[in-house]
Amino acid sequence: MIVQRIAGRVTLQIGLILWTVLVAVPFVLIVLLSFRSNADIFLNGLGLGGALSLKGYADAWVGQSGNGGMSLFFVNSAVVAATALLVSLGAGVTGAYFVTHARPVVRRWYLRIFILATVLPVVMLIVPLYQVYNSLGFISAPVAVGVAYGALTLPTTTLISYAYFEDFPKELTEAAAIDGIGPWRTYLLVVLPLARGSVTAVGILTLVFVWGETQLGVVLLQSEASQTIPVGLLSFQGQFTANLGAMFAGLALGSIPIMILYLLLNRQITKGIALGGFGGR
Repeated sequence: MIVQRIAGRVTLQIGLILWTVLVAVPFVLIVLLSFRSNADIFLNGLGLGGALSLKGYADAWVGQSGNGGMSLFFVNSAVVAATALLVSLGAGVTGAYFVTHARPVVRRWYLRIFILATVLPVVMLIVPLYQVYNSLGFISAPVAVGVAYGALTLPTTTLISYAYFEDFPKELTEAAAIDGIGPWRTYLLVVLPLARGSVTAVGILTLVFVWGETQLGVVLLQSEASQTIPVGLLSFQGQFTANLGAMFAGLALGSIPIMILYLLLNRQITKGIALGGFGGR
């Protein structure tokens, strides 16, 4: 029995180490290549040879045309992400909480709609969204694109939040009602503070999707002044030439905010997803 436990722990540790290496190696390669010139990258694709240079970071920061680059892309990504979080968390978390107090038939249909939405690929929405946004004059509008991203992440936000609120202690909301606190004040003052872990988890999931989404962004963010980080980085690659050092430098810079947030909030994210998947008890 003891030998089996030790073997199981060793196997688990080896698996975790391999997974960590698998995740870390691509980022390490990106960082190494971000300090190399085009010639060095072509000579050694792993970034292990050649002179170190910060030119890639300088080019990435000011952009190909010198009118923005990462300094502008960061601002646009922040605007898009903030809008998407406001829409996704505001509508998804709030709707998931209040629907748990609705009649069973309403809850069933509510969940069915969002479960069906999870299997709808983004690529199917590109043409309809472009037509709507073009007719409304919302092309190259970061806030409008943030609304679209928020709507796309609503199914995940709703399903995780619903699983958490379904087992939320009813005694707390009933006590608030006895004290004369209305449903909305109960939600804002009692429920949300206790659901901080679940809300943080779905917020990070939304942020990761929005921060790296390219398919829809390429179509809806056409002007350079409106582009987010993943869309803007495409400008470093032309039809015949590419500034690979700047592209890798931009990838490295763009990854930093998400990595910092995850390192700071990883415990709440893990706890929130666990509670969302297996109930709030």
